[in-house]
Amino acid sequence: MAETILQVQNISKSFGGLKATNGVSFDLHQNEILSIIGPNGAGKSTLFNLITNFYRIDEGDILYKGKSIVGLMPDQICKLGITRTFQVAKPFSGLTIFDNILVGCLSKSATVEEARSKVDGILKMVELDKKADEMGGRLTTLERKRLELGKALATEPEVLMLDEVMTGLKPHEMEEMMAFIMDLKKRMTIVVVEHVMKVINTISDRVIVLDHGTKIAEGIPQEVMNDPQVIEAYLGRSASHA
Repeated sequence: MAETILQVQNISKSFGGLKATNGVSFDLHQNEILSIIGPNGAGKSTLFNLITNFYRIDEGDILYKGKSIVGLMPDQICKLGITRTFQVAKPFSGLTIFDNILVGCLSKSATVEEARSKVDGILKMVELDKKADEMGGRLTTLERKRLELGKALATEPEVLMLDEVMTGLKPHEMEEMMAFIMDLKKRMTIVVVEHVMKVINTISDRVIVLDHGTKIAEGIPQEVMNDPQVIEAYLGRSASHA
C-alpha cells in the first residue's frame, strides 16, 4: 500500500447549533485521487477549510507526514505542501496571467528571478502560455479554472485539493480537465470535492461520502455507488435536484 501522507483523525466542527463535521476520519495515500462527495450541506467544503485551517477544528487532529498541522496558519500549511483551489475562481483581475502565476511562485522561491523562471513552465502546463500577457479579469470560465489550477501548482504542492473544479464547464471541457487531473496524479496526491458523478467514477481511486457532516461510506467508486446508504443519502437526493 502507498505511504499515508495525510491523516484526518476524528475531526468535528460546529457553527452555533449546526454540526458541520462530526467525527470525520480518513487517511490519504501518496499519489492517489481521493474524491469527497455528498449532498449540498454535507460538509465537503467545510472539511477542506478545516484541513487548510481556514476554519479551526473543535475536536480531533490532522497529521501531515506524521506531524500535526492543527493551529498552523493557511499560508504555513501551503508552504508545507498542501494547496487548495476554491469553488469560485478569483484571479487577480488587475494583474496579467503571468503575474497571477508569479504570485504563487514567490512562496517557494528565494528571489523574484527564481520565481519568474518557473512561471513559463506552469503556464504551458495549464495551457495558458499564449495568454501570458492578458489580464486575469478577461478570461473564459475554463481559462479561469486553468489559472486557478496554475496558481495552486505554482506553490509546488504535494497535496492538491480541488473544490468543485468542474463547475461551469461544458462536457468537452470536463473531459480535458479530467485528463489533466489524472496526469497530475503522477506528480502529487489529489483530493477532489465534486458533484459530477461521471468525473468521480472516472478519476477516483477512492471515494468518501459525507452526509450531515458524518462519513457514511468509503471505498472504490463502484462499491460506494452501490451502497444503499449512499443511494438514499446522496444519489436519490441529488437526482431530485438535477
